[in-house]
Amino acid sequence: MASRSQILLTSALAAIAAWGGLFALSAATGLGGRYNTLPEDPSLVPQLPQVNLEQAVSALEGAGTYAGIGDRPLFNYDRRPLPPLNQPTGEGTVTQPVETTLDVVLTSVIKTADRQIAIVQHTPTGNSQSVLIGAALSGDLAGWSLVELQSRAAVFEGPSGRKSVELRVFDGTGGQPPTPVDVPQEAVGAAQVAGADAEQAQPAAVDSPEARAELIRRRIEERRRQMREEAERARQ
Repeated sequence: MASRSQILLTSALAAIAAWGGLFALSAATGLGGRYNTLPEDPSLVPQLPQVNLEQAVSALEGAGTYAGIGDRPLFNYDRRPLPPLNQPTGEGTVTQPVETTLDVVLTSVIKTADRQIAIVQHTPTGNSQSVLIGAALSGDLAGWSLVELQSRAAVFEGPSGRKSVELRVFDGTGGQPPTPVDVPQEAVGAAQVAGADAEQAQPAAVDSPEARAELIRRRIEERRRQMREEAERARQ
């Protein structure tokens, strides 16, 4: 004899089967087959806004206003544009002229264990730039490269071949005057006498820049010695 739970389960399954069969019969007879969309009504479509481009005003100014951005780049150390790399040559192409004569002065030579640097000054413009050995100069001297560096000379290679530039040595002329210092008249007189004696002891003619630099160095040392002696006498 079937239990009560079995009877309830059988009844539920029978109801579900009858419900599914009803929907299958309705679909077979055309349930949902008469569905259709409404006819198109142009009056329900909103109009697009009219935009008059002739009245539009741009906030940007002319191209000439922003020319300074290209002439003086913000992120370049000298605010000058870099020379073009691999600039094509052909009809209608303007090539940048390269300075064939190396008119520079070698002002400094820096040699360390891992790098060698030369600092040169362009004579016509007075601009200075540093260059590593094997690298090329920039600006008007873009065609020249540093190929050899010595303690007192640098060799550059460019359009007209190789050129050696000697290190500039200070010869005692030019430059800015020294800062004036209040010195007692006694010290000035002693310095003048010592300077005259030193000049008489030196040869009348100094031929090389190295000799002139050595003479200046000796005068400076003599002057410092005299000032130390004057200071010690003043303390006593």
